[in-house]
Amino acid sequence: MNESYISNTLHQKAKDIKNKIKEKVYYVKNTVQQSISQVNHKFHRNKKRNWIGNCVSIAIALLIIAASWLTATNWLFWIGVVSILSNALLLIISLIKK
Repeated sequence: MNESYISNTLHQKAKDIKNKIKEKVYYVKNTVQQSISQVNHKFHRNKKRNWIGNCVSIAIALLIIAASWLTATNWLFWIGVVSILSNALLLIISLIKK
């Protein structure tokens, strides 16, 4: 065999391998970027849900306080008060973090 033929063949194989590596790096890079984007979206969505969840919990606690007032049960009133205070504290903390 000719020496130049072997050299050209090796050069072509090296180019092929280089292109395959570039394709795989591009694929991995895109996959990682998509994963990061999905995680950021989930965190952002969960922050909104937590805020809405705290508001719903406060509304439920107000209903508990109203029920305790109508039935004259002291312990139910204090459960409602503690629930409102804890959820209000969580709302304030989440607003400070933003």
